[in-house]
Amino acid sequence: MDGQGAVARVFAEKITWLQDTNWWQMLGYAWLVFIFGRLAMLAMPAILKPFLDKPLLMLPLLLIVAKDLAGIPDFRQRMRRVARKGTPWSERIGAAFPPEFVALYRLDRAMRQAFLAWLRRQPQAPRPAGTVLTYTERGSYATVLAIAVFCACIELPLDAAIASLFIDNPRLRAIVHVCSLLSAASILMYVTADRWLVRGAKGHVLTADTLDLSIGARVSGLVPLDAIESIDTVKEKPEQWRRRHGVAKRETLTVSPFDAPNVVLRLRSDRPVTITTWQLEKPAPTWVFLYLDRPELLSAALRRAAPPV
Repeated sequence: MDGQGAVARVFAEKITWLQDTNWWQMLGYAWLVFIFGRLAMLAMPAILKPFLDKPLLMLPLLLIVAKDLAGIPDFRQRMRRVARKGTPWSERIGAAFPPEFVALYRLDRAMRQAFLAWLRRQPQAPRPAGTVLTYTERGSYATVLAIAVFCACIELPLDAAIASLFIDNPRLRAIVHVCSLLSAASILMYVTADRWLVRGAKGHVLTADTLDLSIGARVSGLVPLDAIESIDTVKEKPEQWRRRHGVAKRETLTVSPFDAPNVVLRLRSDRPVTITTWQLEKPAPTWVFLYLDRPELLSAALRRAAPPV
């Protein structure tokens, strides 16, 4: 009986891991398994290759299938939610896909709209009045964008040189050139759109009773100040902080453009908060990591907002 209980516990842990791992992470794991499988095939003796080639090719697919099966309870809930009469057909179709895929479509649409708005020099929606908590003045946001632009620009001559060396077919070489051009143009478009959105947001806004989170199209949400139980500074990586405090990854959320967070908020369990990350709306976990240029402004505001003991 104890053995059965141990097996059930391990199985439940694996199911929980599959459910907590989002689709993009799982696809990344599948890609790594595929790459290492191909490298292992190169190092194997020739006598073993016919027996292990297909199993190694199946491993990445098994990860994807396992992730899909672990999401069946969530899929059933989504389908029950859209089964009511009057639900738009677009919402019914969207419910059939994992939420991360629908969020990716929304993110792409938001970035394209932002890029068109930048071209037209449209004004952005005004932010609420309050103290602006910046996150780009002392961080690495500008540096990362500059690196992305450099990589996009250097990709074109590199891809052209590689295609000219290894592809003899002129038609196929032209297709590779067009794909490289589209890839570089997409990177530049996303960088421009993100910069326009982030500069328009200016930072998170702290009002008298709310912390308005905003990092362009990537993060948005309203956190009432009375929903924040405590605030603490972070001087280590989130992984180390979680390990030291015994906190699971699914209980945390990181809100930062690129920099390592330097503040962690603990939210009250009796005050549910919704935060949209990468266009995916979900309840905020207990711990929210933030990067702020001046974290002391938020700490001081929370101390002033705290009721007297």
